[in-house]
This record gives sequence, C-alpha cells and structure tokens, in this order.
Amino acid sequence: MTRTQVHSTTTEAGTPTDGESRPLDYPTGTRSPGRLPNRPTIVAVGPFDDIAHAEQLAAAFTVVRRVYEAQLALIGGGAERDAIVRRAAAHGVETDVHLIADSSGPGWPDLLAAADLVVPSTTTSTTTIREVLAAGRAVVAPEHPATVGLVVPTSAGLIYRRGDVFGMAEAMLRLLTTPALRESMAERARDLAPRSRGLKQEARLRRMTNEQAVWWFRISRGSHEPN
Repeated sequence: MTRTQVHSTTTEAGTPTDGESRPLDYPTGTRSPGRLPNRPTIVAVGPFDDIAHAEQLAAAFTVVRRVYEAQLALIGGGAERDAIVRRAAAHGVETDVHLIADSSGPGWPDLLAAADLVVPSTTTSTTTIREVLAAGRAVVAPEHPATVGLVVPTSAGLIYRRGDVFGMAEAMLRLLTTPALRESMAERARDLAPRSRGLKQEARLRRMTNEQAVWWFRISRGSHEPN
C-alpha cells in the first residue's frame, strides 16, 4: 500500500502493477457489465448540462487517476458531456472515460451493479438519485439542498462543495480505498428503498382518498339538485 497526499489529507491507495486489474485488497466479484473493464468504477450520472460541474468532475477524476487505477463511466447526455471528455483527454486519462447513452435502458441495473460509487450531477433528478441509493450504492454528491436532503440524513454518501476539485477527488478516493466505509454507506442507502416505496404508497393512498372525497361530494350535491 502506498500513501498518497491529496489536499492535505492522507489516503491509502494501492496502485496495481501492470499485471493487475485492481488492487489486491479490492473486493472481487461479478460487478462489471460487458462494456466496462473489470476495475474500480466511478459512475457519473447526468444530464451533464452544468459546465462548472463538468469541468470539476473531469479535474477531480484526473486527480484520482493519478494515484489510483479507476475508470469513469458517464451515463446520460447533456450539452457539457463532451467537455468532460476533452478535459480528460487534455490530462491523458481519456482512455479511462467511457460514454454510455442513458440511464433509462435495460442495462441500467447492470451499470449500477458495476459502480463502486455514483456521482450525480447538479442536474440529476431526485428520482434517479433515489434509484441509485435503493440499489445500494454510496454516492459522492454535490452540496445541493435536494441531494443533501437525501444523502446526509442517512449517511449514504459524501458531500463536496461546488468548485472544490480536491474535495471532490478526496471524497472519491476515500470511498474507493475504504471498502468498509463504502459498504456501510451502501447498506444505509439500501434502507431508502422500502422507505421510498412506503412514502409513494402513502402519497398514492392520500391522493386516492382526496379524489374519492371530491367524487362523493359531487354525487352528494347532484342528488339534491331538482330533476
């Protein structure tokens, strides 16, 4: 294990030799869909429409890649997705960046299964973030009220500040190199699944009750009208 200094914080990161596809202490298992090499994987979820976030993501991944053999999968489109690729190419890590169309296809569960951590964009919907958490994946999320409200109360991931490249990279490295932390956050993230279903069912029942009340009210009024 080599010790690497990142923004005044020491993080343990084992860099594989040429003959290895992942660190020796990295958990093994069937985690990778056919399109992605079998190595530690950061899945970033779009849409990528925020240029500041796109540049921050590319810069943070470059920092990560300098000290740890990982790959970045970009899921979804967006006007600034190419900016991530261009920035990665400028730093020589473009071969570790993979583009995948969107998160609505049949391969979405496999992509989540391949992820060691997920990075929502600043424009990712809360519905998608809930799907990620329900799948049992820890997240590195932007400091935004919608995402903080989901992630912080359950400690299902780490939060970074907008524009803080090293803070974002440090959060990624911390989850990549600390399996126990990553798995404990993933377990807490899974707990959101039944809770989310319960909230949806409660809202549906409340909506049905309200609709029935309106319907009965209309029937009652109609029954008193003259013929």
